[in-house]
Amino acid sequence: MKVSFLAIGEEIISGFREEKNIRNSSSYLYSLGFSIYIQCVGDKKEDIKFALKQAESFSDIIICSGGLGSTEDDLTRFAVSEYFNVPLEENREALEDMKSKIKARSGKDDIPEILKIQCLLPAGSKPILNKSGSAPGFKIEKNGKVFYFLPGVPQEFSEMFQNFVLREIKEKFSHIKPLEEKVFKIFGLTETQIQKYLKDIGIPECVKISYLPSFPEVTIRITGEKNERFSQFCSKVKEELKNFIYSENEKDNISKVVGQILKEKGFSVSTAESLTGGELANLITDTPGSSNYFKGGEIVYSNEAKIRLGVKREIIEKFGAVSYECAEEMAKSVREKYGSDFGLSTTGVAGPDPLEGKPPGLFYIGFSSKNETAAFEFKFNIGRKYIKILCSHIALKILLDKIKDNSKNR
Repeated sequence: MKVSFLAIGEEIISGFREEKNIRNSSSYLYSLGFSIYIQCVGDKKEDIKFALKQAESFSDIIICSGGLGSTEDDLTRFAVSEYFNVPLEENREALEDMKSKIKARSGKDDIPEILKIQCLLPAGSKPILNKSGSAPGFKIEKNGKVFYFLPGVPQEFSEMFQNFVLREIKEKFSHIKPLEEKVFKIFGLTETQIQKYLKDIGIPECVKISYLPSFPEVTIRITGEKNERFSQFCSKVKEELKNFIYSENEKDNISKVVGQILKEKGFSVSTAESLTGGELANLITDTPGSSNYFKGGEIVYSNEAKIRLGVKREIIEKFGAVSYECAEEMAKSVREKYGSDFGLSTTGVAGPDPLEGKPPGLFYIGFSSKNETAAFEFKFNIGRKYIKILCSHIALKILLDKIKDNSKNR
């Protein structure tokens, strides 16, 4: 079964307002196994009618959002009247509902003329009453197709979609089995690398993979019918990508996951940053409650600042500030200074120019605990902004892996 969503409004196609109604509601129907088609048009009757024709030719259900108010740019009802070749009529049920709302708010029975426009509905349509606002929606059935027209105000759309549209669809298509969904949050692989892994595993025909990149990580959503093949495939993916998957909750991020495990185990961390200039500490403290495990951090951008932290001058003179040795010393020094269980450090060349004869994009991440101090080298010449973000995320992934390894070895 196919569903078309049509968002109507100049404010949407101009980019002035973000479209939220379709984004939130389409996910419900997608999870029920419907194919989804989306259009956005402005406040022009001809554009609306053209979009309705396209949607009707493609879909079984058409859900429209916007253009049902009383202002001059609210033209949806007029476009629908012309499209279905039916007149607009004052709907008695909509009028009575409007009258009761006005009386409850002001004690008066009279409906202002400007609001009466909202009660003009295409002849033969069924009103969808609006509990959160004034403008009613309406439903039209034609040639086996069902059209729903709802206000564009997100709160009103959501309430009417959930309590009327979605409920009707679920009742009418109760035989449709909801799709099963599995989400993996992945760090350390690109989309194409993930795709190669999955193809090597063998993607069943009944499974659909969605790749959702958001630098510097990728979320994959696996959907399909709930059966043994689906479960087996997801298990294989989890096993094959176990070194890169950090969560199976779409709402998680690396900072939240690291924070949870630090809090659960009673561990703490501190940071010494050169390359990232505070980005790592900022990433850690983006998560509420981080004061429970983040002892503090220092930005040691200059060599003198590194030395004041505790890095030996001879280390910098012999190996340079951008080196394994310096990263290790930084991580160890900040751990000892703040009395934390773990210390993390970042040092490198953000670019665009070389430093100490070392190329842009070269950086080191230091890690220190009471049992181990180590550093790791990376090369990603992707510009100052993105290298700081990437380096900070890698540092937290290193910390996450070290904590997990430590737990396994106990």
